[in-house]
Amino acid sequence: MISVVLLASEDLPGLAAQMAMLVPAAVDGLVKEVILVGVPTSGVDALVEDSGARLVAVEGGAAACFAAGAAAARGDWILTLRAAPALRDGWREPVEKHLAGGGGSPALLAAPGGLLTRRLHGVLVRRLDWPASGGEERALAKALKARRLSY
Repeated sequence: MISVVLLASEDLPGLAAQMAMLVPAAVDGLVKEVILVGVPTSGVDALVEDSGARLVAVEGGAAACFAAGAAAARGDWILTLRAAPALRDGWREPVEKHLAGGGGSPALLAAPGGLLTRRLHGVLVRRLDWPASGGEERALAKALKARRLSY
C-alpha cells in the first residue's frame, strides 16, 4: 500500500531506527516497500542488504532524491522520510485513518515537538499525484495543500 521513500544519509543509527519503526507496519501490510535514495556508501549498502529495502542511487539534494524514489515506487501511496526525526509509536493510526477516509488528499505527517512546534516527519502522497516538480517536504506539502496529520 505505502512505499516509504527514505533519504539515505551518513546517520546510519538514525536510518536503522527509522526503519525499525516501519517493521510492524510492513509485517501488517501497510508498508509495501522501503526505498532508500541517495549516494550509496558501504554502511547504507549493508543496511539495504540486511533489511530488504531497495536502494536508488541518486546524487543531489532532497528534492532530487525524493523524485527518484517516487519514480521507483510501486505502492499506491508514497511517504517521504529522513533519518531524523524518527517516527514515534502511534504514527500509524492517523495514517491509516487518512488512507481510509482522506479521499486521496495529500497529508503532512507531524509529531509533537514542543509547545509551539510540531516536528515534520514527511509527506504522504498518492503515487499517481506525485508532482513532476517534486520538492522537499515543506515545499511539497505547501504545493499540494497537504492536510496535517498529528499524533
